[in-house]
Amino acid sequence: MVKDYALRAVLAQDKNLAGTFAGRTTYVATPSRSRDAVPQLAGTVKATAIFTSYAAFAADIAAGRLPNSDHAVLYDIEKWNATPYAEQQNPKAYMMMFSRLARAHGLLPILAPARDLVLVRGARCERRGSENLSEAYIRCDLAGADAHAAALVVQTQVNQSDVRTFRNFLAQAARQARAGNPGVAVLAQLATAPLGRPASLTELVSAARSVDGLVQGFSLNIRVSDIQTADSLLRSFK
Repeated sequence: MVKDYALRAVLAQDKNLAGTFAGRTTYVATPSRSRDAVPQLAGTVKATAIFTSYAAFAADIAAGRLPNSDHAVLYDIEKWNATPYAEQQNPKAYMMMFSRLARAHGLLPILAPARDLVLVRGARCERRGSENLSEAYIRCDLAGADAHAAALVVQTQVNQSDVRTFRNFLAQAARQARAGNPGVAVLAQLATAPLGRPASLTELVSAARSVDGLVQGFSLNIRVSDIQTADSLLRSFK
């Protein structure tokens, strides 16, 4: 899965890259109100609308604002102003609601709960004592995707420079997700600049290889200024 603006920027520099997507499914994510055509790639391409709010998703569904070209919807729920406070406080309930509404309208629901949801004041499940965010995320069962979810994005990018920590956290999250939904696809998130720190191609490829066989794919967070690294990473996946 990759955002449309990043994919366009990469393809603008490397037109032949489109052919390397053969034999795979690519979710091209775009903000829900954007209606640009999805870039053409080899393989299967699924247009994916990004939502940071269940309320906004429900409103768009009710108003018929989602185009027929959308195949999937991504719920990017985090501790930020883009997600309503009530949703931040009870993420599991809203993720289940999001998934069920998506399925009812023929859309594939993709869930991407951030680790920082355990820091929300008054949340149904908050971080305890000396726990780090990953430990609290697992204890709070945020990876426990419900039976309606098609995919879960595990926001692992902050740990990608430490392969052992990266894999261990992802293994726990994947195990938790599949316990509630054996058919869910688990995607590990990689970033060209986690927390603003530029990542090398070696770092990204090492992290990706460490979870070979553990995940079904990757969600890529790409800065436009890192297009060369992103291009090399996408080619390495081939």
